[in-house]
Amino acid sequence: MSRSLSLYLASQNWQIILISRSETSLAAYAKEISEKYPSAPKPLYHAADASIPASLTAALSWAASQIASGKIDVLCYNAARVAPSPLLTLDPNVFVQDFNISAVGTLVAGQWFMEHANKSHIPEGEYPMFLVPGGSLDKYPEPDLASLSAVKSASQNLVKQFAMVMKKANILVGAPLVGGAVGVPGGEERMKPDQIVEGLFKPFFEERETAKGPEDWDVERAW
Repeated sequence: MSRSLSLYLASQNWQIILISRSETSLAAYAKEISEKYPSAPKPLYHAADASIPASLTAALSWAASQIASGKIDVLCYNAARVAPSPLLTLDPNVFVQDFNISAVGTLVAGQWFMEHANKSHIPEGEYPMFLVPGGSLDKYPEPDLASLSAVKSASQNLVKQFAMVMKKANILVGAPLVGGAVGVPGGEERMKPDQIVEGLFKPFFEERETAKGPEDWDVERAW
C-alpha cells in the first residue's frame, strides 16, 4: 500500500520522502516513482529502523530538514511486520520487536508530528494530517496472526488518542481501515493496493484540503 500511495501522490506532484529499514528497497521505489512520474519532485529517502525511537526520530527530522519550511504536510506511518505468528508458539522477543515497530513507532511518529506539522495553509482550508492505516484485527483478532493482531490493536488505540489531542491543535488524524489481506495473488480485485489507495486513501488527501477543521472530519473510514 505504501508503494501504491507513493505513486498516487507522485501523480499529484507531491514531494515524497520515504523512510524504511532497507536502503536498497528505498532506492528501488524512488527510481520507480521517478521513472513513472518524471515531472514530479524527485523522491527523497532515508533508511531507518522504525523499532528504534532514536532512529525513527532522526529520519523524520532529516525529512523535515529537506523541506524549506522545515514542516511536513502529511505524515503516513505504515510500519508493521506482516507474517504468521501462531499464538502458542509466538516468541516473546519477536512480539516485543513487533510492538516496537507498530505501537511504539506510532507513538514516536505522532509525538514528532505534533511539533512539525505544517499549519501555514490552514487559513486556506488545508490542514496537516497524521495518517496511520489500520484494519479489523483489533476487533476480530486471529490467533495465527497473534502478534500483528495485538500490536495493531495498540497502534489503533494510540491513533484514537492522538485524534483527541491533535484535534485541539488543528491537526487531522486519519485511520484508513483495511478489513482483509492486501495484494494476495488470486484474491479479490478490491483488495489490490491500487484499488485500496484509490477508494480509501485518496479521499483522505482530497478532503483534508476542503475540511472545515477537525470538527468536520471522520477519523476512521473502512474498506
